[in-house]
Amino acid sequence: MSGKDYELERLRSEMDSAQRDIDAAKARLDPIVARRDSIKSQIESVKYRISDIKHSIEEEYRMMKICYQSRDKYDAENHRYRAQSFKDSLQREYDIKKGYYDELDRLKSDFDSALTGLRSAKERKQRAHEAFSARLQMVKSQNESERAKWKEKSCKICGTTIRYHVDWSRVPDLCKSCQEKEKAKWHETTCKKCGRTIRYHQDWSHIPSICKDCKTTNNR
Repeated sequence: MSGKDYELERLRSEMDSAQRDIDAAKARLDPIVARRDSIKSQIESVKYRISDIKHSIEEEYRMMKICYQSRDKYDAENHRYRAQSFKDSLQREYDIKKGYYDELDRLKSDFDSALTGLRSAKERKQRAHEAFSARLQMVKSQNESERAKWKEKSCKICGTTIRYHVDWSRVPDLCKSCQEKEKAKWHETTCKKCGRTIRYHQDWSHIPSICKDCKTTNNR
């Protein structure tokens, strides 16, 4: 492409900005997901402990009934005491599980916010990418059209290739080097009558000593 297209630069900058937002959203999501997975694993562990404790409580009550049936009040009370201890442990596990679920709710809010930011940034990048691609095709087409307007011809003196634009009002017949050489062949002298400057070419067979105005006056 020739030259700089500022709209392409703007769209490229927009894509870069969106990518930075995508990276930031992912960096925010990663620890949230890791913590969420860790909490879910902890919850599963709590559930297993709760199940075990419930089983222990049932077993203590079962043993308590057996002891009562055998009129062994002492052991029955011991089983009742252990059952109550297990109930206290069970409540603590329920509290722990509730705390994990509360944290999951907070993490869900943070996760949803980060995910919304990620989706928004991806949409921005996609829109900028599509606009960039369309603009790039247009610029390439314009440049191809502009390049097609440049033609070539040969210098009348040395044959060197001269590049010219079809929109130029005057197409040069000489290359720059020959133009400079031709310019160097023009010299100046002074009119003998009026002192005005006369330009002449060194290849002229006759170098004028009188300017055109003076010649006109003499011929009257």
